[in-house]
Amino acid sequence: MKSKIVIGTWPLSGDYGKVDSKSVQDILRYCQELGINEFDTAPNYGNGEIEIQLGKVFGNDKSVMINTKIGNLPFGKKSYDIKDFKKSLQNSLDRLDRDSVNTLFLHNPRDEIKDYRIVLDFLQDLKNDGIINNIGLSKAKNFDYEKIVDLDEFDVIQEDINILALDALKRSKPKGVLMARSPLASGLLSGRITNETIFPQDDHRSGWLTGKRLESLILRIKEIKKISELDLSDMAIRFLYSQNSIDKIIFGIKNKDHIKNIMNQVKQGPLDNTTSEKIIHLFDIDYGLKDQKEFGY
Repeated sequence: MKSKIVIGTWPLSGDYGKVDSKSVQDILRYCQELGINEFDTAPNYGNGEIEIQLGKVFGNDKSVMINTKIGNLPFGKKSYDIKDFKKSLQNSLDRLDRDSVNTLFLHNPRDEIKDYRIVLDFLQDLKNDGIINNIGLSKAKNFDYEKIVDLDEFDVIQEDINILALDALKRSKPKGVLMARSPLASGLLSGRITNETIFPQDDHRSGWLTGKRLESLILRIKEIKKISELDLSDMAIRFLYSQNSIDKIIFGIKNKDHIKNIMNQVKQGPLDNTTSEKIIHLFDIDYGLKDQKEFGY
């Protein structure tokens, strides 16, 4: 069960509110002490800061798997040109203080990549040279990749899957590893967010988790809570563990209590079939809401 856990480092980057460097390093070491050895990051998380912290803690330790991305760059920039891919990856390797990474993901491309063959050949060359172990795609929300690229060419597919976002489970499983991200829906399924919540300006959620979208998502959560007496986050995590098509789950954490809670919930095992079926049914009927699809997660 523990092998399915991947630690998402975005919340530790400062983009969800500042976390001091010492605390970040302590948390990363704590995860390793618990036997968790796979971490997900990107060069734009904290404008490269979290990659630096990962490098300071783990360096070139081959027992630790680091996954990073290309496409999104520090300070809000993006590029999907091969020359910028090369530069971005080298910068990430320098910050991570290692000579290779486990999985290199294309980070949320949409229409920017016109010829996937060129990009996939570039990634395959990196794999052949031992610079990356796996070729990955981190999927952008609500974008249809199947029409422009064969997803079976990727070793790992990463996308949002949680009890507010189940579209991925309606499609055929990709040939490679399916990695669920946002299991707690950016904190919505933690049970601590209400429609009165206001995020500070240094929290990226302040730009999109507001107004009608926040209100609509909270209405969905109220319906989910009626399904079971289980704690909301417990239900969310155990639901993902009950889905055989999900190979790994990325858990974003910001403190040691977060990882303790995740480990406790994982120990309880998968959610029962009846509750899982109720969750899927609620999603299928959009939680009984009318004309609010545009405000989904």
